Amino acid sequence: MANLRILTLAVSSLALLTACGTSSSVEPASPEFTRQQSIVPSTMVDSNTSSNVVVDRNDIYGANRESLSSAKSAFEQNKDDSFVAARYAKALREAGKLSEAETVLRGALSSTSPSTLAYTEMGAIKLEQGSVKEAENYARKATTIDGNNFRAWHVLAIALDAQEKHEDAETAFRKALAIWKGDTIPVMNNLALNLAAQGYTDQALQLLNKIKEKAPGRTDIERNIRIIRTLNEPSEYKPAKASTKPAAPKKLPPRPPIALPDGDKVG
Repeated sequence: MANLRILTLAVSSLALLTACGTSSSVEPASPEFTRQQSIVPSTMVDSNTSSNVVVDRNDIYGANRESLSSAKSAFEQNKDDSFVAARYAKALREAGKLSEAETVLRGALSSTSPSTLAYTEMGAIKLEQGSVKEAENYARKATTIDGNNFRAWHVLAIALDAQEKHEDAETAFRKALAIWKGDTIPVMNNLALNLAAQGYTDQALQLLNKIKEKAPGRTDIERNIRIIRTLNEPSEYKPAKASTKPAAPKKLPPRPPIALPDGDKVG
């Protein structure tokens, strides 16, 4: 299982953040932030901004992708709003402008009431920078402010996985998945890899096969299934000596079924 543990962070980070290269043979699920989530947008004009700037305050977790120009326009007219600043920082991060995004977030987090999105986005930036402990701390603050922030739970899970805190990461992945809004494939894929890294390959495969039902023909998921299936196979054949007793298989504590947002369960 060591090989999968090494690969989990690369795959998880790609599934959470915008696409970047990887040399791993395991392919990530489609990046979460390149898709429009299935949240019905509810927009309103911010009372403190110009009437031609529309701010979507229903999407408090930043699940929907926003154009950089739109986010910048809203920010320039209301720089003291932590939520608006966090949306702008998210757009900057998605455009690959991490330094600018972090600067904007520093201001947002210094406000009297930082938004849960501001902490989530700072956590996402720290993940991209490889500062996983800082990412964990920011994500925890985001979930403390709002326990329904599914994106923050996902950031937290990835940060914990990167520190090889696999059981804690599993708990966070499960929480994120249970309350997820929109495309669940990235978090399902990451949870499957987390379970496989802990030795729960059967449940990991059940979860990946569930993804196949949702999105048949996904070559990245097919590859992950094949790789997990081969993890338990010996790398080479070594005939046992006559006097050697086979080692008893390690028993793992059972894992509960995985709750999906639609009420379905896996495992």
